[in-house]
Amino acid sequence: MKQHAGRLRQALSESHRLAAQLDQRGFPLASLDMLQSWQRQRLAQTYADLIGQKRYRAAGVFFLNELYGGLNFRQRDQEVERVLPVMVKMLRDDMLLVLAEAFELQSMSLQLDIGMVEAIEQRRWQSLDVQRYGEIYRLCGRFDERRRQVDLIRHLGLQLNELVHHRLVLMLIRMVRGPARAAGFGLLQGFLEEGLQAFRDMGDGTEFILTVWDREMDVMQRLVAGEEAPFPAVEA
Repeated sequence: MKQHAGRLRQALSESHRLAAQLDQRGFPLASLDMLQSWQRQRLAQTYADLIGQKRYRAAGVFFLNELYGGLNFRQRDQEVERVLPVMVKMLRDDMLLVLAEAFELQSMSLQLDIGMVEAIEQRRWQSLDVQRYGEIYRLCGRFDERRRQVDLIRHLGLQLNELVHHRLVLMLIRMVRGPARAAGFGLLQGFLEEGLQAFRDMGDGTEFILTVWDREMDVMQRLVAGEEAPFPAVEA
């Protein structure tokens, strides 16, 4: 039995629980979409300088959209659950850990977003700006969870950075490309293959990962303090 298989199963279970919450009648999906779109725009601005560099562009888009932003997570989660027994059998234990942490980060981010959506609904806001975002951020609190979220970004990024330099890892993912897509797991396959390749192309991604961690910690502290300009201005 691989050490991290149970952790991956638990992470998937939590992700399904949150997905079911989004499907409940009356859940304000429009407000969630507004919030997440605003946050993705903020991330694109905060990391414009990194994404603007050829070395970091693919990793930046993957990490900030797929891992931190949580795009397309529901279909991907369903694919993981269907193929989980095969993944546990074929993938190395450190790869299972990376997947588990990726889904944990996704769920943690979504839980925090749901809390903010409730505050948006109470105020009947149809749009967001920096002032409004800071207001509901502080109102919702959960700052220990926010800190864990940013720390998990750092840990997951460093795990990926180490994993992608093992040639057999990427080779293994590529070997199952055809069967995975034929079996209907194309989104999951793309997530794994594109993510690993993006981080591999970066070379040593330590500087990239620590920059993300440092900036997000700084943003969190500025938001908690109620600063008027909590998001640092960067030049692409």
